[in-house]
Amino acid sequence: MKKIYLLLIALITCVGFSNAQKADLNGVWKFTDSVKYGELTKTYISYIIFKDTGVFEAYGRDVGTWEKNKSGNTLTIKCAQFEGINGVNKIETLDDKELKLINSKGEVNILQKISLPKGKELTNKFTGEWLLEKVKKDGETHFVGLMVGLKSNGIFYTEGFIFGTWDYNKVTKKIIFDVKEKKDPFNGEHTVIKANKVTFSIDTEGGTLYFSKIDHEKITKENGASGLIGTWRLSDQENPEAVHILKFNAPDKFVFVEKTEYSTSTSNGMWLFNKSEKTVLLIGRLEKLRGLNKVIAITNNEISLENSGTIYSLKKEKKQYAKIEHLTFTQDDFYTEGGDFKYYDDEQKLPWKDYMEMMMSLVNVKQLVYKYSTLIEAVAIFENKTLTADVNSNPQEVELRIDFIFNGYDRYNLPEDSALPPNKFDTYNKLYPEEDNNNFRVVGSEQITTPAGTFDCTVIEVVDGFDRSKKLWMINNKPGVYAKIIDENRDENYGYYHIYELQEIKTE
Repeated sequence: MKKIYLLLIALITCVGFSNAQKADLNGVWKFTDSVKYGELTKTYISYIIFKDTGVFEAYGRDVGTWEKNKSGNTLTIKCAQFEGINGVNKIETLDDKELKLINSKGEVNILQKISLPKGKELTNKFTGEWLLEKVKKDGETHFVGLMVGLKSNGIFYTEGFIFGTWDYNKVTKKIIFDVKEKKDPFNGEHTVIKANKVTFSIDTEGGTLYFSKIDHEKITKENGASGLIGTWRLSDQENPEAVHILKFNAPDKFVFVEKTEYSTSTSNGMWLFNKSEKTVLLIGRLEKLRGLNKVIAITNNEISLENSGTIYSLKKEKKQYAKIEHLTFTQDDFYTEGGDFKYYDDEQKLPWKDYMEMMMSLVNVKQLVYKYSTLIEAVAIFENKTLTADVNSNPQEVELRIDFIFNGYDRYNLPEDSALPPNKFDTYNKLYPEEDNNNFRVVGSEQITTPAGTFDCTVIEVVDGFDRSKKLWMINNKPGVYAKIIDENRDENYGYYHIYELQEIKTE
């Protein structure tokens, strides 16, 4: 009898342990991570989502992957941002409230589940998407314009990012927020002053907060009739060299791109047009035009907006019809499985073989003029400028120089502290005046038309590293002159797409 009793205890323990380890990982977890910086230790609180697709999300974006090994009772996380749990972790505890992991160093890391499980979701009148419109304090009203999501799983979002948890106490009529920063005005219990299906207000130490329900049907209707949908260029007198593009998409999303000579930043968010008040609200992480904008004027070609006392002028961008031909070939396409280059013989297919013929054909050419187009991919438009390559052909001295302009600038608009690279003819460079590169192949012939004329071309593909590639159109009967070049870098962080198109061949 005693053996049977002990056996039952063992079975119950095993079943309990098994059920605990089979608890659902999917959901939102709070992770407190301590990171050492020399003698200092800093503690960070992060909200982590284990998606059922095996993706690991934090800070509103995918940052890694996860995989649970049931037989080995381990959780493998691939995410260098969270050093404490990166790698293979033994699952010590997994239930609806806690995930306890032991990493390869023997360190214990505990994650607390903060999202509510299925069947226990919140169903009160505050569940949904809201706009925090304003704050009243000490007799003054301050506009806020903050998107707030009170999800049924108890998670509190601001502008798409997890801010903490929330709940509502029907007895005390208070909303409870639990956020990272304990000094934040949102944190703690707040008395509901007024509430209905479309608005509510709460009392905080920072004043009274006023919320209105997001009505997507109304937003779609008013935005659609606003006259704002399209792509607009913002003039910036303080920084005229920078490019600012604002694109209003239907029904309610916008993209704002700021491009300088050295960097490009992209902001996304939501926009709401109010017909009766003649305002447009931009909600998102951007510096200019954030928040409430008074619409001073709207025409088919221009918008005038006032934001915090500053007036902004935006002009409509014309539709651009430049063809975007992404280069999909890679370095692997140029080599055999054994690592041997496959296109050594393509050098014989090039139309430019005679050095003296190139010099003689260019002897009366002084300049080659190109349109240089940079794709701003987030808003699907090209930024264009003109580049001019000086040509110096001297057959008597057996010398040829063509300015290398295919870095996006010429001698007439050099960036500060830059010099135009020397580009004297080199018999070893079969693609001159392009950069010396032996990783090319000839892919065919094509007749193309540019503002400079119609040309029969030999088409060449070039690889320069794993992410960068080019496509070249050599004009067959004009050695040294390209009709068109596409230069693309597919790097996730530093990628670009450039087109050079011949506009004019200037002669004496």
